[in-house]
Amino acid sequence: MLILVPTDIEAKPLIEAGLRVDIVGVGPVEAAIGAMEALSKRPSSVAFLVGLAGAYPDTDLLCGQLVLATEEHFADLGVCYLLTEGPLCGPFPVPTFCDLKKPFLEKIIFLLQEAGFDPEVGPLVTVSCVTRDYQRARRFRLRYDALAENMEGFAVARVAQKLGVTLIELRAISNLVAYPEAPWEVEKALNNVKEALLCLRQRL
Repeated sequence: MLILVPTDIEAKPLIEAGLRVDIVGVGPVEAAIGAMEALSKRPSSVAFLVGLAGAYPDTDLLCGQLVLATEEHFADLGVCYLLTEGPLCGPFPVPTFCDLKKPFLEKIIFLLQEAGFDPEVGPLVTVSCVTRDYQRARRFRLRYDALAENMEGFAVARVAQKLGVTLIELRAISNLVAYPEAPWEVEKALNNVKEALLCLRQRL
């Protein structure tokens, strides 16, 4: 299994469990560079991007819950206004969407459900800055019907798309964006990611 993670913190429990991982870096730029390097060194038809995510309001997601991405949106690339954001237009069109709905994703969902995991499946959003504003979080939730946000998904998805690699993005909720001051449950989230990956390694 080719497993990509953004940070040392996310990598540590996976390495301790005997999983081989490549650390790609935090944020869209570092993640794109790191993913390109990892996929160039170890070519693969499938790659997993795993790590933490912040759940959006009105999703009923809880800390520790697993989520699988069906698509990624680069939400804050564009024009920034006082109270909202908009896409670049005119002579500056740029891609801000990646579809991750592949047959292999259906297999992953089935295998995890069969093993007793209950991942939530749906769109995720990539941001350059962690959201600490409720209204911003609610906009992204409603605009993209998104479950949660992260800082690397779209970038890694674009690299995978360019290289013809199927990307499975599996994350666990570490924090609820609606409550920015609440402590993050990092250990719980990463343990659930680890258990899911160990399960998949046995079944794939």
